[in-house]
Amino acid sequence: MKKILIFILTSILLYSQNTTENSLPLRAKNFININFPGDKIESVNLHKNGEGYEVKIKSGFDFIFYETGLWKSVKANDTNLTIPRSCIHKNMVNTIDREYPLSKINYIERRDKNFLIILNNKIEIELSGYGLIINKRDIN
Repeated sequence: MKKILIFILTSILLYSQNTTENSLPLRAKNFININFPGDKIESVNLHKNGEGYEVKIKSGFDFIFYETGLWKSVKANDTNLTIPRSCIHKNMVNTIDREYPLSKINYIERRDKNFLIILNNKIEIELSGYGLIINKRDIN
């Protein structure tokens, strides 16, 4: 039983490692400072399997950054929160504002050449970096 417990604990430690804000790549720190000014980083976890960094900030947003510091996903932990539109390309902002006026962005994720975006009105859209709608669906 002890061996199993030791194996499980070792596996958890190998999967992710608590680190400090200082270990984040400059690109990730700049992204947070520019788009979430004055916010405080609560936790940083480095994933050993190459998935990069998982970061939580005090205002209720979670991020996953690649090892280079480029963001992979941004999540608002409350539907009343909105991810700043400054986090995505202007072409995508224009499409969202035109197609879904007054909507809030609750989740964004990079997917190869496209971006998955979930809005507060439970609409999931996939956009190209140029703002073209690739796919959309209601996720109610």
